[in-house]
Amino acid sequence: MAHSIPPAPDLSLFFNRFSQEELHQIGLALIQRSQISSSSSDKQQHVINPGVSQHISRTQPIDNRPLIDTVTSIPSPSFPPIMNHQQIQQQPIVSKVCPHMEKECTPVSSSTTRRPASDSFDNVGGSSSYNNNKKQKNNDDNLSSYVQAEPQQPTLRPPSPLSTHTRQLSFNMNILKRAVSNNLPCFFITFDQSIEINNIPSSIQVAIMLKKLFSNSQLHIKDLSLCTQAGERRFKFAVSDKADFLTLFNWTWPDNIENKKVEIAKPRSLPDCYSLVVRYVPTEVNYEIARSEIIKSISSAVSFSSINYQQRRRPSYDIRFSVHNLEQYQTALQLGRIAIGQHFLPLTNYHTSYRMTYCTACWKIGHMRSQCQFPVCCRKCLVPYTNGVKHICQDNALRCAQCGENHFSLEAICPIVKKYKDELKLAVDNALSTGVIKRPPLVDNLPRPFQLHHKEFPTLHKEQTVSRTAWHTTDKDISFSSSNNDMTELIMPNKYSSSLNVHAQSFFPSSSDHLSSSIKSPFENALSKLDSWKFPFKTQKRIVPILSDWFSSSTLNNVLSHWENNPCPSRNKFTPVNILTYNVEGWGTRALEAIDLIYKVDSPICVFTEVGELWDTIKVPHFSSFHQKGTNHSGGVMILIGKHLKATRIDTDIENTVIVDVFGLSEQIRIIGIYWPQGQKRNLNDISPFLIKGTLLIGDFNATSDVWCSPYTDPRGTTLMKWIEDTDLAFIPTNHHSSKRSNRHIDLPFTNLNRADCETIFFGTSDHWPLVVRSPDI
Repeated sequence: MAHSIPPAPDLSLFFNRFSQEELHQIGLALIQRSQISSSSSDKQQHVINPGVSQHISRTQPIDNRPLIDTVTSIPSPSFPPIMNHQQIQQQPIVSKVCPHMEKECTPVSSSTTRRPASDSFDNVGGSSSYNNNKKQKNNDDNLSSYVQAEPQQPTLRPPSPLSTHTRQLSFNMNILKRAVSNNLPCFFITFDQSIEINNIPSSIQVAIMLKKLFSNSQLHIKDLSLCTQAGERRFKFAVSDKADFLTLFNWTWPDNIENKKVEIAKPRSLPDCYSLVVRYVPTEVNYEIARSEIIKSISSAVSFSSINYQQRRRPSYDIRFSVHNLEQYQTALQLGRIAIGQHFLPLTNYHTSYRMTYCTACWKIGHMRSQCQFPVCCRKCLVPYTNGVKHICQDNALRCAQCGENHFSLEAICPIVKKYKDELKLAVDNALSTGVIKRPPLVDNLPRPFQLHHKEFPTLHKEQTVSRTAWHTTDKDISFSSSNNDMTELIMPNKYSSSLNVHAQSFFPSSSDHLSSSIKSPFENALSKLDSWKFPFKTQKRIVPILSDWFSSSTLNNVLSHWENNPCPSRNKFTPVNILTYNVEGWGTRALEAIDLIYKVDSPICVFTEVGELWDTIKVPHFSSFHQKGTNHSGGVMILIGKHLKATRIDTDIENTVIVDVFGLSEQIRIIGIYWPQGQKRNLNDISPFLIKGTLLIGDFNATSDVWCSPYTDPRGTTLMKWIEDTDLAFIPTNHHSSKRSNRHIDLPFTNLNRADCETIFFGTSDHWPLVVRSPDI
């Protein structure tokens, strides 16, 4: 029995209770609800209003129609602001929603089952199922006949291109992998115009020509990753190995390949994977000075640029540069720091930003050129190119393909590009953390050529040499099991004897003639034993050379007796102590150089002048340091004493002066380190009370005298010479002057020791040569 469909309820009385303004707001809310239906949950929460439901007949079923309480379930914040009475009368009001607006605001449903929108790459939001969208569509269509709306409201317009990018984007695997990739640029080879078109080789032939060229030039290039034609006479090729790329980038290419004139075009600059960054360069350090200091340390550094940050607490900037030498790049990364001025700054890799996926035809982001169906457009004005017509941008007007504003399509000032980069960063970081994608290896992970060192890899099995036995015997000749003990007794006399006069009869079996055996030598006794044991003549003939070699060689007792009879008195070897002095011109810059110098000259006592404010940034292992500040930021003196010696500092408030007593040598000595800059006024009589026997006064005095290996005498040299004569100190001459910029000798050593000599060490990058003082008295 078929059931008849009950008629729809009469809701005219219900809607008459609302004003025109309230009905208009209800209509707008329902349309907005249809737009966001794809992102709503499957279960709708209905709140029944008792005041409204009492006007509805409960006995009449409602089929496929929205309940009135659905209208009341819309939260009030989703309603647009209530307009006043004047605004309502000024705008036209219609009785139902226009069909074309309904199509623009509500997704069109179809009877054919479609896959969910989340499975598509172009999906930009919404995760609800198809059934929920269809059900909500039917409900919105039914309710739209009872509401009134304004066709000119902004919420009824279709979404603009900018609003589509404000929602969260989704990225496929190719976009994520492309974001962290760092492809090496290509090389281009162009054949000369003198070569006919028919004689130009194909791309495969070009690859073969290049491989032969590399082999003949002894270039160890693994493989070409790309070789394709890029024009009528132009080909491009690339390598995937970073070491091979540097080899080709630094190589001087020939002009002819297989008797064909060619031109090789290298990349204009090195890729980001060969870049380094010096971090936290202080702003007081000039950019040009920092650049020159970097070139001094890394000679292959090129392409410098500064990176400024506004969020740093301290005023500093970074310097980025590229290195076209792989060995220098790896060594610089292993050291991890670089000296600039008096600062020892960290050196790290350059971390590139994630690469965007964009089209070079329409210049929009999110797809590649191979997937685009638009014609190739100008990068500036976005006007399509015409074949055979030279394109000229009109009025140099820029147009963005994303937002349409007056700038390039991929500039960071574009809000859509900025939003795309932010969401791409989040997606890539998530993929890297979960292990979906991996970063390509850096340059410092490249394998180096293997070098075999025998000490690092000792052989497990030595060569086995096959040696023949001394004699071959059979069971018929001798039974070794029965005569083994007898042979042991034959050899043991020589093991315990210290001279040939030891009686061997106690170690051998008893014989009939004791007197004759005591007179015979051990070798003769052994031969007689062979006869008594009735060895065959053939066997005795083979044993005799062995016994002769055994008894004629020296034993440990013989060597010991010879050493005791020839005593050699031991001599006391005395090695003088090396005392080093060096003007480092900034400890923070040349600390590692100074440490290398200490171990090179084997000096347990060191005096360093002009150490600056960074004197305590790097400690010398196994040394105790004593420092005294100077009159300016670049002054100061530091004395280093090896920890195997005992040192005591003498307290004094004299600037640029350190006094230390050293114990543990043949006699006690006192080291006075001095730095006397040009602008400092010093009273030398302040040092006189500290002069004792065994004093060494050494440092940078900036004073010259023709008596002290300098071409002339200055006023400071005259004053210093007079004070030296009054204090009974003597100048220690050296083999060379200490200044690199002139013939002056300004690093001076003085002492009251009886004997001392000085040597100039040609080492270091400072303007001063180091000096080493030795004395046979200490």
